[in-house]
Formats: sequence, C-alpha cells, structure tokens
Amino acid sequence: MDISKRLQGVAALVSYPVVADIGTDHGYVPIYLHKIGKLKKAYACDVRRGPLEKARENIFLHQAQGVIETRLGSGLTTLQPGEADTAIIAGMGGMLMIRILEDSPEVVKSLKELILAPQHDVDQVRRHLHSIGFSIEAEMMIKEDGKYYTIIRCIPGAEKYQREIDYLYGKRLLLEKEPLLKELLIAEEGKYLLLEEKLQKSDTQSAKERLTQLKEGLGFVREALACWQQ
Repeated sequence: MDISKRLQGVAALVSYPVVADIGTDHGYVPIYLHKIGKLKKAYACDVRRGPLEKARENIFLHQAQGVIETRLGSGLTTLQPGEADTAIIAGMGGMLMIRILEDSPEVVKSLKELILAPQHDVDQVRRHLHSIGFSIEAEMMIKEDGKYYTIIRCIPGAEKYQREIDYLYGKRLLLEKEPLLKELLIAEEGKYLLLEEKLQKSDTQSAKERLTQLKEGLGFVREALACWQQ
C-alpha cells in the first residue's frame, strides 16, 4: 500500500512487534507495518468515531483484522500497562502529545519505545521526554509537500542535553549533519535577517524587545549551522 513519506519514516523507526497507534486516523501505519512483516499485534486507537470506522474498513480491506484491533478513546487511556511494546503518536501538535503522555504515566512507564512525530513544538517534546525518563535514540527529518517533519524514537533511560540548540533542533540531527535540517536552518536564518531589518527601522519599545528576542533566536540558528563546519 502507498502511504506518505512521513508515515513511512514513522514505520521505519519501529523496533518492536506489538504496537499502539494513537490517533490512528485511517489505520495506515499499523496496516503498513503488517504488510511489511513488522507486526505481531496492533491497537489502532482514536478519539473520533468517524476515522476509527474508516480504519476498520481499511483493516478489513487489507485482511488484517486478526492482527489489528481498533479502540475508541483518548490517547493512551485506551491501553493497559504492558499491552504494547511501542506507542506511535503522530499527526498532532507537540503540546497535545505531551498531555497524552502526562495523562497515562503508568502506560508510558511500561513501554519499550515511543515513536513521536510532532507537527510543532518539537523542542518542548524533547524536554518532556527527558523529564519523564526517556532517552532519544534516533531522529529523522522528512520533507513532504514543502513542509519539514521531525520523527523521534526514544526508549526508557536517563538523558539530558547541555546545549539549548540540541533541544531546539535535535542533538542526533546535528551530530549526523542532517541535510534537511541545514536547509531548514538556512531558511530560518533568512527569515530572522529580514525581520531584523524591519525592526531596526522602528524606535518603539516593543520593537526593541522583539529585536532582542530575535537576536537570541538568530544566535541559536547560527550556533546550530556552525555544527556543519566541525
């Protein structure tokens, strides 16, 4: 079956055969994992009845009803501790993702890995993972339809980053000198410089405060770009 590059990236990072797909939408990821032989059991979970019904149809269409079970409910509350090895949470904002993790601490503790693909606030997700005792083992960047997506694989373990840029842009991606991250950083630098030029023409206090914040952000972008020179 054909699925998006982003969802293929999510599937590629899965290491265990018993998977919970949270916010499964149409059930594409567990069906794809079944098709490529990486799945023993999956729980396709969604808070909305419509998408879950569509997932059921797709599961039946691909003859995966013996392997993939659908569950209606919010986040990880659809699971009991120990039911799944891997939880996939994708297709939503980072702050919602954090709330889902906070709402089911016992389930989170029982997981062997988390695969997360936040649409924004990725830095906050990284910070939260460290705060709840997860270590980031791998990160992947995907560019699709002109948008950049980050996918994170993490496992239980103590880890903390020393540099702010590692939370902002991903320590693994910086160490690997991910070309898509460099492309994104160069674009960000250009946006900062354009905004800086506009703000410098204003004498208002708010403009001065915004300029100070902007210079800090630009500094982080340039610090990150310097990793490609090392």
